[in-house]
Amino acid sequence: MDPNKRKMLWKLFKSAAILCGATVERAWSQTNDAQWKKQATEGMRRAEEHEAKRVELLYSTKPKRVILGNREYRIPANHFGPKQLDEPDTFVADESGFGFVLFLPDFGGYTKENWRNKFDPRLIQVVQVTTVDKNAMVPMTDGTRQRTPPEGYGEPRARFKNRKPSLEQKPGYKLYGLEGYRPKNARPDSGVTWVGTRSNGEFFFFDSTLPPDMSPLPGRYAICQARYYSEQEDLLIVYRYFQEHIAKWREIDDAIWGMLHDWRSK
Repeated sequence: MDPNKRKMLWKLFKSAAILCGATVERAWSQTNDAQWKKQATEGMRRAEEHEAKRVELLYSTKPKRVILGNREYRIPANHFGPKQLDEPDTFVADESGFGFVLFLPDFGGYTKENWRNKFDPRLIQVVQVTTVDKNAMVPMTDGTRQRTPPEGYGEPRARFKNRKPSLEQKPGYKLYGLEGYRPKNARPDSGVTWVGTRSNGEFFFFDSTLPPDMSPLPGRYAICQARYYSEQEDLLIVYRYFQEHIAKWREIDDAIWGMLHDWRSK
């Protein structure tokens, strides 16, 4: 055979081998990906099925006695978790207080189904309910000790006064009975500080992750979070919920305190 033809055939053979190898490698990779996804999906299904059986076995709405200083509450166990049957019937809160959950629209607790979605948009998380010590002495940078200032225990007007210099002078939003302030030199996606009046007449404010005219990126979540001391309740509270429910801020705030009033036994 002509040497030139032999070289040409050899090059064609090598090219075909490389192309075939790449094709096989891609096919193998795609097969592995498909198998991995199938196995992962099956594993998640089995795990959820196992968890569902545990929830069915351990679900409880029994009243749990919660002691916070000289106050006592009787709170249904499903406001703490979906598997509370074997948990202690009494909880004595320390200085960090206690928390619980509610679900829109009726402000119930966990059911045998709603636990499945860890990011259920109906979820309201009351992160903390606790007492405050207005007479507590705190160390200062100069070595002295002074009584806790109002902003230190969560008094909302004092906290907002401290924050106001970092916000725009005038509210950029007036929605839902609230005034929304953006930070100075804010980015388009900067959060908003919302100022309003609670149903009992108290001033308060809360924060939202995003401005109201912006939606979170896929896989991300925007929330509203409130943290304030209520003079009338003499309690500090922290709670959060998905920002899509911001228009219901007053209803949510009223419901949380309403539940605490209903649950209080001492």
